Amino acid sequence: MSVNTASQAHSKSSLISQILSFFNGPFVKWFVIFSYGYFFAIILIEVIMRYLFNFSTTWGEMTARYAFVYFAYIAAAEAFRHDEHIRIDFVPSILGKNGRVLLETYIDFLCIVISFCVIWYSISVMQIQLMANIRMHALPLNLSIAEAALPIGWGLMLIRIVQRVCRRFGINQQASEVQ
Repeated sequence: MSVNTASQAHSKSSLISQILSFFNGPFVKWFVIFSYGYFFAIILIEVIMRYLFNFSTTWGEMTARYAFVYFAYIAAAEAFRHDEHIRIDFVPSILGKNGRVLLETYIDFLCIVISFCVIWYSISVMQIQLMANIRMHALPLNLSIAEAALPIGWGLMLIRIVQRVCRRFGINQQASEVQ
């Protein structure tokens, strides 16, 4: 391997480590806190406006709904990160260590396939919305901004699944470390 190729491989590895450390850092936690706080504040304001002033806005309910969708997908990715997602533990618990690793790897493979399908088709829908200039019903914004929750959330879940596979097989421990 030449020196130039080795330095390119190191810079690519460094870039991947920086991206993963960004997602493993406080960004996701603060995004979840912000989106949940926004969701809570808007709903509270809308309830007060509706019952005290007999008035409510359509954009408030709509943006709170989309904030909740973003919150749900990002929180699901965090559940994958900490391996705390909902699952049935009976079958893996009766298998031996090798059987459990094989089953978990198979499940992760299926999750990766599903992630790619969701990302691919949601980006296709977003492209149609962008080309047709489909707008949100209460705001003059393209609906693809709201629909971006799918590829962003599933992309982050895909990263978490790959990190889990790397942890399982001891590949690049630093990049797959859970904080």
